[in-house]
Amino acid sequence: MAYLIPESGTAIEVRVMKNPKRYRRQYGIPIFILFLIITFVAIMILSLLAPVIAPVDLAVTDLPNRLKDPVFRDPDSPYLFGTDDLGRDLAIRLLYGTRTTIMISFSGMIIATAIGAVFGIIAGLCGGTVDIIISFLTDVRLSVPTTFIGIICACILGANSFSIILVIALTGWSSFCRLVRSQIIQLKHVKFIESSRAIGASGLRILFEHILVNIASPLIVQATMSLSEFILLESTLSFLGLGIQPPNTSLGVLVSTGRNYMLTQWWLAIIPSMVIILLIFQISLIGDWLRDKLDPKLQNMT
Repeated sequence: MAYLIPESGTAIEVRVMKNPKRYRRQYGIPIFILFLIITFVAIMILSLLAPVIAPVDLAVTDLPNRLKDPVFRDPDSPYLFGTDDLGRDLAIRLLYGTRTTIMISFSGMIIATAIGAVFGIIAGLCGGTVDIIISFLTDVRLSVPTTFIGIICACILGANSFSIILVIALTGWSSFCRLVRSQIIQLKHVKFIESSRAIGASGLRILFEHILVNIASPLIVQATMSLSEFILLESTLSFLGLGIQPPNTSLGVLVSTGRNYMLTQWWLAIIPSMVIILLIFQISLIGDWLRDKLDPKLQNMT
């Protein structure tokens, strides 16, 4: 933009910068989201390295040191978050519990995403009777309560990590199937896919070169948003005794064992609950940001 200076009669060009907030919103990561990503990655790394940071046997007890106060109640305490009813360090068990919850939730999310994507692709591409059958199976799955599926899996397979992963896979695939199916139904009639089909491109080539590329973004967003639900599901099943069994631990197990001491040692249940809330809060906000970033419809609205 040019401006005329009256004294000299010359014109100079002044470049007006764009709104920095809008620029950061379009091209960069907001500071708060970056902070959430860094803290979530840090929690994941610390929890996954729990056997290296604190190589202990979770089955070993220390009854003389049971129910010791944490440092915020007793500054001279050697235990950061105190000890549980069997004298085990709560901070160490919190690391192992977070590790178990994250690993189970991620494993279930990957399996559920794969199953849902495959069924969604088949239903969207084939249509007709195949689409009706898969849609019916999706409706049947949504009509069955998740806890009921967890009880059945625990009775058949036993209460262990494998049964929780199976429950997550069996209950989580339906949302991915519906998403992929709806995306493919929309893409089937797009001009560039019809053009590829007209020039003789095979179905596999169209699938890998066009369809999978275009459904990747919404699938990543859905997986991220579902991860928080799977963390809560794993914690709920373990809390009810349908998942991880002592001496192994998870966040749900820590809350379950700590609830018996809510009136005296409240931190035994509150601290693991806060970790669950923190993980769900981080993943939910990161998922919302990914949705706003990857969804072209939302980008056009801004």
